[in-house]
Amino acid sequence: MKKYTKTLLPVRRRGWTFIELLVTIVILAIATLYVAPQASSGASASGQSATRLAVTEILAAQMDAVALQEFRRIKFFADGSGWCVEVLQSSQLNTPYNAATAEYADDALESQGHNQKSVIDFSQDTRFTNVSISSPLFDGANTSIIFDQTGGVIAPDGSPSTGGSFEVKSGDHAWQVLLAPLTGKVTVSKVGSP
Repeated sequence: MKKYTKTLLPVRRRGWTFIELLVTIVILAIATLYVAPQASSGASASGQSATRLAVTEILAAQMDAVALQEFRRIKFFADGSGWCVEVLQSSQLNTPYNAATAEYADDALESQGHNQKSVIDFSQDTRFTNVSISSPLFDGANTSIIFDQTGGVIAPDGSPSTGGSFEVKSGDHAWQVLLAPLTGKVTVSKVGSP
């Protein structure tokens, strides 16, 4: 007697089943509802970017003070449009900021056309539309951060700093940047999130 064996041929599919297609569409719809508003929040993205830039500039000024054995002052502009980093002598610590006579630190990457000097002006940079700096307050009365040659934070009279903070605002979003006394350690936290 002859044995018959069945040979199964592989099944070739030419597309998705209705269930697979339906599940994929539902997953994409849920992802769109959750991710799209988060990703499209331009105010949030530009605010985060400006906050990272501020922290980077603070740390760069601190490292420059140590590496070059010079004083560095980060001056926040009164209108909230940004900041600049100045090179100071010990006799200039208490001297008020003067844009006409300031000696700006070098910054080849973020100079925004300011002759490679460290000046950040949000009003001249399309990446930071509607971004502003608010409430810069250090040592109870100053709107500037000063680093000495050891990288420590000092007050304008040369005494150890009591620290301070400022906020980066963009639309309904805000980030608080805290500067610790003495060490200048930087901490960022989101505040007022919608």
